[in-house]
Amino acid sequence: MTRTWVVAGLFIALLAGFVYRIAFRPDPTPPNGNGQVAQAEFVGQDACRTCHGEIYEPFLATLHPRKVGPANQIRPEALETWNELAEDRGNPVVFNEDEPTGMAEPRNLELAGDITLNDIIGVFVRHESDFDFVANFHNIDDEVVHSIAVFPYHIGDKYRQAFAVNLGEGEGHRLLKYQFAIADYDGTTLAFKDRNQARIYEVNCIGCHVSGLNLAKWEANKNLPLEEFTANLGVGCESCHGPGSLHVANPARENSIVNPEKLTKDQQVHNCSQCHIRGKSTNRPERQDNIDFRPGDNVLANFAPVDVQWGEGTDRVAADGKAKASRQQFMDLYIGTKADMTCTQCHSVHQRNEEGILLKTDIVSLCAQCHGDRWPTPEDVRSAMNGQRGWEDEPEFSGWRIQHTFRYDEQERVIGLPEDEWPEENRWPWEFDNWTWDFE
Repeated sequence: MTRTWVVAGLFIALLAGFVYRIAFRPDPTPPNGNGQVAQAEFVGQDACRTCHGEIYEPFLATLHPRKVGPANQIRPEALETWNELAEDRGNPVVFNEDEPTGMAEPRNLELAGDITLNDIIGVFVRHESDFDFVANFHNIDDEVVHSIAVFPYHIGDKYRQAFAVNLGEGEGHRLLKYQFAIADYDGTTLAFKDRNQARIYEVNCIGCHVSGLNLAKWEANKNLPLEEFTANLGVGCESCHGPGSLHVANPARENSIVNPEKLTKDQQVHNCSQCHIRGKSTNRPERQDNIDFRPGDNVLANFAPVDVQWGEGTDRVAADGKAKASRQQFMDLYIGTKADMTCTQCHSVHQRNEEGILLKTDIVSLCAQCHGDRWPTPEDVRSAMNGQRGWEDEPEFSGWRIQHTFRYDEQERVIGLPEDEWPEENRWPWEFDNWTWDFE
């Protein structure tokens, strides 16, 4: 009897082992954005909380999850003067640029609920109370002929909050004319500034502010709130780790999710660069976000960076190639002195340091690991990172206030590429045949 049970037990154990190997065998396709992870679906960052709570909670306190959010996250100081905008009418919805009312000429609008409004010359969003807002439709006599409740979203958080609302006209979320943005170099003072961009948020840039964008669902109904066609408002876990449905269903299965630490150096940099780059999609020329990217991809596979004009400069890129606007660390890194490093050698992703910054330690200690005590105070470090430093008399060479080339000329001015290294034909260095992405 005992012998029979032993044999049966061995058989069951062998069978269980065989089933386990079948169920949990490594997937032969690596998680590079074109394989197993690309076949998964987005489930939202809350699905990560149960197993990864020690990472999840501090991550929520970073800025990434707040790249877009509902009205209750709008800065209170912005609400204080919101209704004073546009001669006390509120914040205009931008249909046309360079217009005080956001409209170049009277429009007829078709709204949800079979509402038709004629000869509208402006739509102004006003703050009512708490986080309640209304959109007032003004006619050519500047009279309010219709009002609806609207639910603004903020876009961005630390350095600026832009705003977008859906009017129910079947177009999507339109930007408001005024954003609440930094008014000084240190970023300590914010004030309303004219953003002046006639954009539909879902068409241009939403992909870098949310996780799990379902563009087809939005295209089927452009009056949907953002929550209904995204996995997360803000940049969530799946933006960097890839869609998580397979991993949630079977966490033990290999290659069911992307671990960025196991990617190559370039892949790790490109993972961050899917959003920390400016330009246009080559698959979808109207888009300025890289919604076709998946962790492990080459960021340039479906994306073209902004134009550079060596020696002249543009509104986005200085004459020597360094960034002239925020969110262009990709270009700075690859023309600078740290092209063989990854972003996470300095930056933390899941939590802030004691200074409230996404760095692995305090900013002085971090730099001192390689540079000794060359910059002994945070102010010294920030001065060294000032991309505008030294270019007061040549503004075309002035860059973004926090630069990532980490390169200086003989006069200690912050530079991109030295003049003797400028590429021919106004082309980026990586556009030439002898450029290599492989630093390992």
